[in-house]
Amino acid sequence: HPPPLSAQELQHSIAFGPCFLLLPSMMPRTATRSISSGARFLSLVAIASNLQPAGAFVGAPKSFATNISTIMKAATDDGRSDTKSVAVIGGGIAGLACAATLSKSDKYVPTVFDTGRMRPGGRCSSRLPGDQGTKGGASKSQILDSFVVDHAAQILTIPKGKGFEAFESQVRQWEADGVLKKFPDGSVCDIVDGKSKDEGFQPKKVKGEMWYGNGGMRAIPQAIASGENEFRIEQDVWVSPGNGVKFNGDKGRPLWRVQRNGKPLGTFDELVIAHNGKCADRLMSKAPSKKLHSLLRTNFAATVPKWGGKRMTLNSIYSYSFAIKKEGSPLTKKLGEEVISCYVKNHPKLRFLTCQTRKEHDGEKLKNDRFEIWTVLSSPTFAKKYKAPQENIPTDTIDEVSGLLLEAVSESLGLSPGTLRKEDILDSRLQLWGAAVPLNTWKTNSTATGSTEVSEAESGFLFDADFGVGSCGDWLLDSSIGGAWTSGVRLAKYMMDNNHNTVNAGLPPHGEFSASRAAHQAGIGSIR
Repeated sequence: HPPPLSAQELQHSIAFGPCFLLLPSMMPRTATRSISSGARFLSLVAIASNLQPAGAFVGAPKSFATNISTIMKAATDDGRSDTKSVAVIGGGIAGLACAATLSKSDKYVPTVFDTGRMRPGGRCSSRLPGDQGTKGGASKSQILDSFVVDHAAQILTIPKGKGFEAFESQVRQWEADGVLKKFPDGSVCDIVDGKSKDEGFQPKKVKGEMWYGNGGMRAIPQAIASGENEFRIEQDVWVSPGNGVKFNGDKGRPLWRVQRNGKPLGTFDELVIAHNGKCADRLMSKAPSKKLHSLLRTNFAATVPKWGGKRMTLNSIYSYSFAIKKEGSPLTKKLGEEVISCYVKNHPKLRFLTCQTRKEHDGEKLKNDRFEIWTVLSSPTFAKKYKAPQENIPTDTIDEVSGLLLEAVSESLGLSPGTLRKEDILDSRLQLWGAAVPLNTWKTNSTATGSTEVSEAESGFLFDADFGVGSCGDWLLDSSIGGAWTSGVRLAKYMMDNNHNTVNAGLPPHGEFSASRAAHQAGIGSIR
């Protein structure tokens, strides 16, 4: 399937499409681009005619397909169209939420480019039965491959404070639709030290509503991507960090070229950066939107200053999943059978422990009475000390880190030495979550016009109106799934609002970084 069509190319398509059909041999060389546009336009007409052109659609984009005549009429004399194509780089929660919201308008046609090999989701990714292993930390047998395993985000909560009412409503709807399941009361606890050494650890019940994905946390991105307003997702696409995006427009009249390894993926009227870390930094380093790029520069550290720091700061976390026999499980003996997940607060190497096989999923085919699958998330300090190339972790590092994490679990739960040995691990997989959790968030404190009264509609995202590029993500609002979703939705609504989309939002100097309360409270963010 050809790359998406920009508004400018759409006008060329309308002009040259019939010539391309009738007289291709008579077209001059200078019209080559228009010929390509004509071919791409025909594929869009095929969609409108209920045909099925090839391509990685998550359903047909209904608002676009049913309004092709409106799009044709919208082309103006200067080659522009009221309909805008948008490239969304990053298929995590923020990028998907942004694309889903844009797709509700008949004036936007979003395309998401995601690096995931099998499905989008970012931090809300899951390994499902039948998935193929990856390079680093691969499973040594097939036990883990028979179960649903969440290897990054484990729990969904509704962020505290104002501004998350829409997300709360969405969570309630997901629960009603069976996308989410609520953790039973008492199944999530804090592991803390006892009052004395002899008393050992104590599980302390965590209060409040918490959910997990029905079928894995990947159920959340799946629900966003397959809603009523569907959009195109290009899966397993790595937009080259060095030269993946190029600005081909003019100030106030943006046009972006997106490519992979020098091969074009399409030309778009606007661009959304929905991921972070070094790749996002490099991706925008040569773009003219310098203020937006300045906020994409990233530090990787285990801690952040109390005042927030000068740059976005991301930590790293090891995720270690392992299988043991259910019968005689030392972890069950200590925690009981009702506990599913624990925030570990009594050991410097650990932050989280969960039993994957205690999460109930609808339609689960495998009846399990033999194994327990546990996942432990390390502390950022530990991950920094033993950091390795996350795409190809050396074997000796896998052995060392796995052994240290097992030892830490034993110490945290007060297990006798030798109770949880490497020999007891039937299967395991180690992954390094390189750009894990934002330790600080960018807070907009004034508008582009200088007003210190910033509404929710003008914060939680970035937008450079001069160059038609925006950015969304949890680092711009709250270090959580709710923060990512809300950021993506707010950016999309801002772009769709004719009263706002010609004005910059969130760009420096109209903001500052502050230490993330959400990351700190969850025990995965350290503030010094």
